[in-house]
Amino acid sequence: VNDLSLDEQWYLYHKTRELKETIRTGGDLNSYRLRNAESAVYTIFMEDSTRTKESFRNAAEFHGMKVNVFDAKTSSFQKNETITDTIKMLCGYSTGQSLFVIRSKVEGVCRWLEEAISEYCRQRGFPRASFINAGDGRHEHPSQEFLDEFSFLEHKGWDTSSIHLALLGDLFHGRTVHSKVDGLRIYRKVFVDLIAPPELALPKMYEDRMIAKGYLVRKFSSIDEYLSQSKVATIWYFTRLQLERMGDKVLDKSMDLRKSVSMRKDFLDKIPPNTKFFHPLPRDARYPTLPFWLDGSELNGWDQQSQNGYFTRIVLLGMLGGHFGDDFRSDLKKACSPGPPSSPQLQLLQSPDSYSPTQGLRDVPADLDLGYSSALYRSSDFICEELISPTNKRKEKGSEAVGLVPIDKGVIIENLAAGQDIDRVWSLMYMVRDILDLHGVGGQGVRMSGDGKASGFISVPDVDISNWDRQPLKRLAAISPGSMLKVVKDGHVDKEFRLKVPPRVYNFKDIVCKNKACVSHPGNGQREVKPFFERIGDGTESEIAFACKYCETQHSFWEIWNYQFTYAATEYLQI
Repeated sequence: VNDLSLDEQWYLYHKTRELKETIRTGGDLNSYRLRNAESAVYTIFMEDSTRTKESFRNAAEFHGMKVNVFDAKTSSFQKNETITDTIKMLCGYSTGQSLFVIRSKVEGVCRWLEEAISEYCRQRGFPRASFINAGDGRHEHPSQEFLDEFSFLEHKGWDTSSIHLALLGDLFHGRTVHSKVDGLRIYRKVFVDLIAPPELALPKMYEDRMIAKGYLVRKFSSIDEYLSQSKVATIWYFTRLQLERMGDKVLDKSMDLRKSVSMRKDFLDKIPPNTKFFHPLPRDARYPTLPFWLDGSELNGWDQQSQNGYFTRIVLLGMLGGHFGDDFRSDLKKACSPGPPSSPQLQLLQSPDSYSPTQGLRDVPADLDLGYSSALYRSSDFICEELISPTNKRKEKGSEAVGLVPIDKGVIIENLAAGQDIDRVWSLMYMVRDILDLHGVGGQGVRMSGDGKASGFISVPDVDISNWDRQPLKRLAAISPGSMLKVVKDGHVDKEFRLKVPPRVYNFKDIVCKNKACVSHPGNGQREVKPFFERIGDGTESEIAFACKYCETQHSFWEIWNYQFTYAATEYLQI
């Protein structure tokens, strides 16, 4: 969703509104058509779909583009070909731009392909390909979110001052609900009521992001509970219970779960006037949360919502194909909206700006003598030097505190895993030795503070850190933020560096996204995709986390590491 700025999202909604009005009045539609017979749209659906697939297919035909309905079930995917290799091949089958509409159980596929295939197209001289996420696992469904917000705007008379929305059903697996975390930012004030039993509740990650954006969030376990209070939304968004994604324990409760989020006739007297029900569809015909007796009622907003998918996707393809945009203005919302003109100014909880592992580091002249490794001074984003007065350099005494002989020259790493349990402290010390290749030299121990908290201490004599580079330093900072790196000369601490959480962690063989559905997870066989994490949050180390660049799953420091320990901590002396 955030691949389009708020102004670009508003442009999409305005252009769709304009298109629908032209159709209603019988106007000339040629100005809305891309009309490039060499542009190709590939619909690649590795999960079943009707509305998304068919609306994109018809939208592409509206533009006169080549439409290729890719049959994943009979493709080389069945021969374990990676999606990257498949897309590379397809990009060469058209002399114009290729647009790929992809639905997959694997999460983060389009984010990866956008990165990898853009560079491939540049190298091969192909027009840059575009990728549309048509639903990836339980992650997101951006184009559904665009048509949903357009439908809400139509219902609200294009008033963006506020929205009060009830989200019902399977909020845990519902990717259309997850996309609303970002899509609802077009409103200045957002009130969200989450209606789902605990087994189907919205994942905490998405709820936290809603709250961070300033949304007012309330939670209810059933429609009965929701209607027992007075502040009831006039926009209800139902979702299907996705039994195909649920475990056996949840399936055993399926009838009770459905009952808690299904509309009943006795609820109707409690529904506010001018309420509309929406649903991304399909409905389960056996147990619909929106019963069929509602189809002919004034509450039915889902039929028009479904048709809006065709119109919004015509405009989306036109925008990605470069046809629309000449009339784009950043103040378009102000010019055409009857409601309050300004966009929501909300605090965003986002990963850092897009970053590529191939992006070059800031050059440091080869003949610049810093006295220490230039990497220490090129890594201010995660290493901070602690000032030491030249007249107040302390003698190295930390080694004695853990029963080691003080060193005259070398490095000390202390405060490792401070406050963690003893086993984790020992684990971290051996991880540090691995990443810095410090096997078999120096000593280590556990220091206990006055309040009984443990921290690790590593002492390594005669180490010249002028040869250290940025990568092991970043790795050290990633697994042990808050630790101290001390340089010892002539028996005194000459320099001190405090390690902070690095902004990004990537290119390490022993990191992995814990989400088994992620495109970067080794279990999915996409060998080209390597884990890549970006720092989120800006509080203390305990409040900062990493988010996977592809699927956005959040991790603590320890969760990103897939380090295999080969020792038992109990074998070592704890001092």
